[in-house]
Amino acid sequence: MTTAPPTPKMQRSRLVRLIVALLVTIPLVLAAVYMWVLWDPTKKVDQMPVAIVNSDAGYVKDGEPLEAGAQVAKNLVDSKSLGFKLTDKNDAYYGLKTGHYYFVIEIPENFSETLGTIATAAQAPALMTVTFNDYDTLKASQIGGSAMEKIQQSVLKGVAATTVGGLVDGVQTLGDGLRTAADGSVQLSDGTKTLSEGTQTLVDGITGELQPGVGTAREGGAKLADGAGTLSAGLVTLQGGTDKLGDGATQVADGIEKLTGQIPLAEVEKLLKQAQAALPNSSQLSTVMTLIDGLQALKAGSRQIATELTDPNAQYRGGLNKLVDGGAQLSSGASELSAGLVKIDAGVAKVADGAVRLNEGAKQLDAGAGKLSTGLVAGSEKAPDFGDQDARVSLAQLISTPVAKQTVHVAQAQFQGPGGAVTILIIATTLIPIVVFMSFRGHRFVTDDESPRSLRTVARRGLAVSAISLAGVLVAGIGAWLWLDPAPNPVHLWQVILISAAATLMNVALISILFTLFGYIVGALSSLAWMMLQLFSYGGIWMIQTVPAPFQWLHWISPMTLVRHGYIAAFNGVPGFAPTLVSLLLLAVAGAGATLAAARYQRKRYADAVSPEADPRDEQVPEPTPV
Repeated sequence: MTTAPPTPKMQRSRLVRLIVALLVTIPLVLAAVYMWVLWDPTKKVDQMPVAIVNSDAGYVKDGEPLEAGAQVAKNLVDSKSLGFKLTDKNDAYYGLKTGHYYFVIEIPENFSETLGTIATAAQAPALMTVTFNDYDTLKASQIGGSAMEKIQQSVLKGVAATTVGGLVDGVQTLGDGLRTAADGSVQLSDGTKTLSEGTQTLVDGITGELQPGVGTAREGGAKLADGAGTLSAGLVTLQGGTDKLGDGATQVADGIEKLTGQIPLAEVEKLLKQAQAALPNSSQLSTVMTLIDGLQALKAGSRQIATELTDPNAQYRGGLNKLVDGGAQLSSGASELSAGLVKIDAGVAKVADGAVRLNEGAKQLDAGAGKLSTGLVAGSEKAPDFGDQDARVSLAQLISTPVAKQTVHVAQAQFQGPGGAVTILIIATTLIPIVVFMSFRGHRFVTDDESPRSLRTVARRGLAVSAISLAGVLVAGIGAWLWLDPAPNPVHLWQVILISAAATLMNVALISILFTLFGYIVGALSSLAWMMLQLFSYGGIWMIQTVPAPFQWLHWISPMTLVRHGYIAAFNGVPGFAPTLVSLLLLAVAGAGATLAAARYQRKRYADAVSPEADPRDEQVPEPTPV
């Protein structure tokens, strides 16, 4: 049986081995990470799945429906700048939590309304919300943010004519309106000037002619009322005198009839006619005949006079009665006319005062219209004229962007944000076991000049590495929670702890296989190389769709991919925790079994090399130096 050579002093010192392990691993990890940070995935960002949520309710503008949100969503999908998928809000944000979508673009409900009214109302630009979740993938927000800046033209396509075009049309309409208003203001100024002149003429006519004439009429009305009253009283007096005169005339007529009734005038007249015939030259008979004729005429005339003076149906008496009634009505009407003329005189005085004020207001209106005309003419000259419709559309496309984006981070990784917690934990659960293994004394199991360790020793080393690695991951996790600002806030912290523990144990088991099969140096280098390959392919730093094809294939068999899924479930509160935890534990058990199998194989190989005829299960194989 051969004796194992003495172990170098450096390998016997744990502190020295730890320092060497750190000096080897840290620069290598930093160099690899730095190299991967410089990786340019922009040529394949069109394969990144990104959700588009169109919540736009549309808008009716000038009787025409406006669907700007649908147009923007279509333009984004057609641009193929990213792997856009139009979906509903629930699917989009659930996919963001599960890692199915790298980010979500949401078009708000009032998108079309904001764009449709931007030319007529002072509003902020139409905002689209872009939501990232760095718990899922570290670089998605950076690459997505850069990509969004480049696809801004796709967002603006189709809305420029609606928004800025409407603004240009509005300004053009304003200019046309100013010019029309300027023309109208000139006409208004001319009209107010004519109004001012007319009101001045009205004032002159009212105060110079109407008001004095109404005053004279008022005075004449008063005199007319007085005269009519006097006339009416005189007519009444005349009527009374006529009554008395009629009574006297009646008495005279009665007396004459009584007088003539006592003389048979007809017989006397007959006798006188006979006597005149007998005495044709008798002058006395002629005189008597004349006297008789006069008596008859007096009788008839006196009766006629009495009738005219007393009979209401007679022409004179009836006319006198009507004249008395008309005089009374004239007196009453004249009084009313006089009272009305007094009121008219007072009203004309008020009209004259109002006309004066109207004239003053018309002068002020004329002055204001003149200033308005001057201002509108000057403003219309300064108002822009954008030309015809084609010219305005071309100009509208050159004016500022009416659509902006608002970025929301569920957990930002940049600037020591909480989103970096997942990447820190994944690196810690892999790198810390490697460092711990490298801190132990190296031992080669693949040659025949060293004795293998027993299964007990291998198991004891595995337990020791597991315990130290778990403690190291715990310290790294606490340090990350203290260093990141704000601190990470996973939905299920207990799930984070269990996934971290299971991932650490799994990595201890898998790394122990490499150290068992290949020894200290080859095991350390192969472990580090395996970790670097996983970092580039597991999808937590770079989007898996953007890395070279070989790394995409490696993504599906990488244990780190499985750990990432577990952290996504724990941090975002989505399904997947239980199957991931079971899978990690099964891998840990399988790795531990493979390590023990490798150790048993090395023991058999060593026993066969030392004593070909010895029983492989011989317990006389010397125990190695403790770890």
